[in-house]
Order: sequence, then structure tokens, then C-alpha cells
Amino acid sequence: MLSYLRVLASALLRPLRAIHRFVKFLIKQEYQADGVRHLNLGLDLYNQGLYHDALKQFSQALSYFQRIKDLKNEGTTLSNIGGAYRSIGQYSNALENYQKALSLHLEVMDRKMEGKTLCGIGAVYSLLGQYSEALRHYNHSLIISREIGDLCNEAATLSNTGLIYGRLGQPQKALDKYQEALKIYRSQNHRNGEAAILNNLGQTYNELSQYPEALELHHQCLNIEIENNHLSGQASSLNNIGCIYRQMGQYTKALEHYTKALKIFKKLDDRANEATALHNFGGIYDQTGQYQEALKYYHQALSIRREIGVQEDEGTTLNNIGAVYSFLEEFPKALQYYEEALSLHRQIGDFGGQSTTLNNIGHIYFRYGNYTTALECYQEALVIASKMGDHDTEATVLSNLGLLNASLKDFEKALNYYELALALRREINARPGQAETLYLIGDVYCDLGNYSKAQNYLQEALAISNEIGDSLSESNTLSILGLMYRHLKEYEKAIKYYKQSLIICKRLGNRMTELQNIEHIGELFLELKQHSKALKYYQQALAVAKEQGYQNNEDKIVKIINEINSCLFD
Repeated sequence: MLSYLRVLASALLRPLRAIHRFVKFLIKQEYQADGVRHLNLGLDLYNQGLYHDALKQFSQALSYFQRIKDLKNEGTTLSNIGGAYRSIGQYSNALENYQKALSLHLEVMDRKMEGKTLCGIGAVYSLLGQYSEALRHYNHSLIISREIGDLCNEAATLSNTGLIYGRLGQPQKALDKYQEALKIYRSQNHRNGEAAILNNLGQTYNELSQYPEALELHHQCLNIEIENNHLSGQASSLNNIGCIYRQMGQYTKALEHYTKALKIFKKLDDRANEATALHNFGGIYDQTGQYQEALKYYHQALSIRREIGVQEDEGTTLNNIGAVYSFLEEFPKALQYYEEALSLHRQIGDFGGQSTTLNNIGHIYFRYGNYTTALECYQEALVIASKMGDHDTEATVLSNLGLLNASLKDFEKALNYYELALALRREINARPGQAETLYLIGDVYCDLGNYSKAQNYLQEALAISNEIGDSLSESNTLSILGLMYRHLKEYEKAIKYYKQSLIICKRLGNRMTELQNIEHIGELFLELKQHSKALKYYQQALAVAKEQGYQNNEDKIVKIINEINSCLFD
């Protein structure tokens, strides 16, 4: 009897267990569907640049996948969380999630996601300025992608490797990697990938000062984005075209393109790129000496970058605000913004940002006349830049060390630093930087009274500036030629060069340099005892100083005008 009851009980329980298993299966299916839904929502938000909102969706997706022990989707989600943290500049969080994802990819043997996550880790190390570590991960990712035939990730990794070589000042290697990636994307008719590579090629040619080639590539990229009705890509291309026109000193065209880009970013509610466009507006006004307007746009960009938590970009904007206050000779304010930027760069481990900011802080102490502290900052910046292999920043710091020693009248040491900066800029083919270093060397030879050497360097600087269309360097070089002829007491020639520089400044809208040139011409007419002409130029200078709010200049000019009036009416 008991045996019969046991058999009966067992027979009754079997359907119950089956039902239980079926219910568990349904719950698992539901959780998985919910997880996939949140994951896809997160990806959509990520692609719109809404990284914090994307993180919320990814976190919800992760909780569903963890409940049902779906290790494959859990790994994919963790990798996407790493990407979102990378995009908002939280690099330690990004690496932590990428590493968790990588462990799961290895456990479930998901080779495709393993390659993608390694590429993501490489991108974080690249942003941190740890280029050898970045390249190590990219190479590993590339091996896997080629092994399993993942052409899409292979092309993406080649593109990212190209970016590293660009930052290391090896443009030809960068171009080679981009061309490899472009070939893959075109073979797959992957138009979005093709557009991304054309953009990177354009950026590289821009850095090489080959502006016509850069513009052509960015226009090709823009055409693909229009063809695909990809508004975000169109806006990015317009922004990049604006950057090239800015490099060429064609500020009106640059503003036109930035305005079009900003309109699209606002329409898309792409806050990150809206901040980038506003930051670029600030850059134009900064470069043209319209400092109050620059501050207005920089602060708008800063507000958005703080709101969305993109810390690396926040540090960049803080740096630029500091630079504006430096130009306005409001050094305590400049230092305050630089120190805030430095703290942020250190917090997120951004070595590139640290070296740039330390260089800027050094320049403030240089302007204060505190050469010891300036030297310490420059040397710390130089060590970081050299360790990173960042030749561009390295050359900038060496150039500033030259400037510091020139101010101390140690012209031999100044020339040594300038020559080192020039060699680096020639090595990485940084043509605008070469022009700048050449005219600074010319300036030192002017101070040494070696005018034939000064003229050689200045003429070379002028030739490069004309060749690449760098109007700003051309203007600065003409101004130093004016100074040289002033030293030689060839005042008419000096006035001619200052006037040529002045014409360019007015065209560019560079108000501070415009003011300085007007003052130089006024000084020369005073030396020629032509007080009426001198007065005319100082009155022009006063109008610019008042219009732009250059209070220190205004006070000085008013005093000189009063002295000239005294001479005229005595």
C-alpha cells in the first residue's frame, strides 16, 4: 500500500515540477526581454550623446541579466557601461566595468565582444595619455578581430590606432592606419564607418596644415552624412570644417559653420556636442581678442559640461577661461581657473590635460615675474609631455622656456630652447608651430642686435605663414619685423611693417594685436616728432581699448594722449 502511495505521489508531482520549470522559463524569458529592451534603449540614448540617461538604462538591463545568470548579455551590458563612463570622462569606472566585462567574455568564450571590449579599454588608456598601454590593447583586439573575421571591429581598432599615432606626432603612421580602415569600410559598403575615417583623415591633414586636402575630406564626409540623413554626423562635419577655417584665420566662415552645427546639435538635444560648438565659438572670440564675448560662450559650454558630467571637456574649458583672464591680465582669476582644471585632470588621471595646464600655470607665474615657480611648472609639464611622447605640448613648453630665458636676458639659453622646440615641430611637421618658433628666434636675434640673422628667421617664418595661410603668424612676424627696423632706426620701414600687420589684425578681428600695432605706430610717430599723426593713432587705440574693455591699456593711452596734447598746445 505504501509503495502504491509513493508511486501515486511521484506521478502527481511530475506535472507540478514541469509547471514550475515552465513558469521559471517564462520568467526568464520575460526578464531577458526586459533586459534586452533596456539595453537597446541605453544604446539609443548613448548614440544621442545622453550618456547619463544611457547609464540608467544599462544598469536596469544589467540587473535583469544578472537575475537570470545570462552571462553573455551581462558581459555585453558591462562593456556598454564602460563605454558610457568613458564618454563622460570617468575613466576608473570605465576600466572597472570593461575588466568585469572582459572576464565574462572569456568565461563564455564570446570572442567578438572580447575584441570590442579590448578596443574600448585601449580607448580609455588613449584618453589617459597612456599610449603604449592603449596600443597593447588595440593590437590584442586587432588579432582577435582578424582571427574571427570581425571586419567592423578591425576597422574601428585600426582607426583608433591611427588616432594614437596622430597624438604621438607620427602623422604618416596615422594616415596608413586610416587608409587600411577605409579600405575595409568601403569593401563592406559601410558608409557610416567610411564617413568616420574620412573625418579622421581630414583631422590629420588639418594638423599637417594641409588645409585644402582637409576641407575636401570633411566635405566628402559631410556628403555621406547628408546621404544617410545622419544629422549628428552632419553637425560634427560642419563643426570640423569650421575648425579648419579657424586655423586658416577665416573666422567669418568658421562662425558660419559653427552656427549651422550648433543649430543641429540643439535640435537633437545633443548636449555634449552643443557644449563643444559653444566652446568653439568661445575659441574664435578668444583668438580675435573679443574676450568678454569669449567668456560668455566658454561659460555656457562649462555649464553644460558640468551638467552632463564630461570631466575631461570641463577641464579643457576651465583652461581656456583661465587663458582669457591671463590675456586680460587678471592673473588671480586666471590662476583660479587653471588650478581647478589641474585638480580635475589629476582626479581623472588625464596626463595630457595636466601637462597643458601646468604649462599655462607656469605662464601665469612668468607674467607675475615669479620665474622660479614658472620654471618648476614648465619642467613638470615637460616631464609629463616627454613621458607621453606628446611632442606638440613638449615643443610648446620648450618654447615657453625659451621665452622665460629671453626675459631674463639669457639669450643663449633661450635660443637653445627655441631650437629644440623648432626641431620637434619640424619632426612632427607642425607648420604653424614652426612659424611661431622661427619668429621668436628672430625676436631674440633682434635683442642681440644680430639683425641679418633675425631677418633670415623672420623671412622664413613669413614664408611658412603665407604658404599655409596662417594669418595670425604672418601678422606676428610682420610686427617683429617692424620692431627690428625700429631698432635699426629705419622708422618708415618699421611703420610699413606695423601697418601691414595691422591690416591683417583688422581683417581677423584680432582686437588686442590690433591695439598693440596701433600703439607701436603711435610710438614711432612720437619718435619722429610727428605729434599730430601720433595723436591720431593713439585716439584710434583708445577707441579700441574702450570698446573691448581693456582697462589697463585705456589708462595708459589716456596718459599718453594728455602728454601729446600738452606738447601740441605749449
